[in-house]
Amino acid sequence: MEKRKIYGTIIGVAAFVAFIVGITYAWFTWNSNDTILSGESGCFTIEYKNGSAISGNISPSSDYTGGKSTTTTMNINASCTTEGEATINLTTHDTTTVSLDDGAVKYAVYNGQTLVNEGTITGSTQALATVDLTKTATTYTVYVWLDGNITDNTYIGKSYSGQISVSAIQTES
Repeated sequence: MEKRKIYGTIIGVAAFVAFIVGITYAWFTWNSNDTILSGESGCFTIEYKNGSAISGNISPSSDYTGGKSTTTTMNINASCTTEGEATINLTTHDTTTVSLDDGAVKYAVYNGQTLVNEGTITGSTQALATVDLTKTATTYTVYVWLDGNITDNTYIGKSYSGQISVSAIQTES
């Protein structure tokens, strides 16, 4: 009788272990086929060529060439079959040095010599441009400057501190 209990316990433990292994395998298999988890996030390449910071003293200027800038290069990896878009964001770190209330702090996003978007920095974080990603690496330059038509002498010697970031998402084919 004692041997039957030992064999029964061994078979019971083995069955329980097999059950747990089977459930774990099923769960991992189900998760690995989930389209959200396998969204090809490794397909997007985003590089900040000069770092992502835009900071320093800014003086009134008639256009973007008198301001501060940084660049980002992005693309879809050649081995991927997905499509995507990226949003270039700007976070202003210190809104007390240069006021954003009067519309004097401007931005422009360029792809080479082509203007992608421009406007006024109005808050601590804002989206500057949304662009389609391609398999060809494309460089975007973000400029921040003081509009010389709006500012006065109170802005002389003031500094700006901000940072760009890029978020990419997969789009429908």
